[in-house]
Amino acid sequence: MKTLYLTLLILAIVLSNSNSVFGQYVSHYTEKDRIKVDTLIDNQSGDRFFIDKERIFITAIDKNGKLLWKTDPAIDNKLPKYRQDRPTVVYFAFGDDDRTKSKKKVIWLSYSNSKFGYLDKTTGKFTFEGQD
Repeated sequence: MKTLYLTLLILAIVLSNSNSVFGQYVSHYTEKDRIKVDTLIDNQSGDRFFIDKERIFITAIDKNGKLLWKTDPAIDNKLPKYRQDRPTVVYFAFGDDDRTKSKKKVIWLSYSNSKFGYLDKTTGKFTFEGQD
């Protein structure tokens, strides 16, 4: 009788977690778009950073309207396909480069396929940090 109860308990636990055991993992980045604004303005330099409506290209323009750089970080950096053929940016915000001692301000990006990294505000160079 104890074996039957133990078997039923294990079965109940497995079935209650069936999505994580049998289903496809879904990252929190694929669930919703978390972009609050499509333009970021650097208060110190006056530079503006835009993300396009398709959430693919990021463009930097200085305070005088001169194009500084434009990038598609996923393609320009040859990020391998992962979960989606064409991921889009779902998070776009200023933040600190916590990985180095410089603590400089960067633009953090997260993609709908859970990859993430940051852009250097001066050059537009993307640094891949990982995936969820």
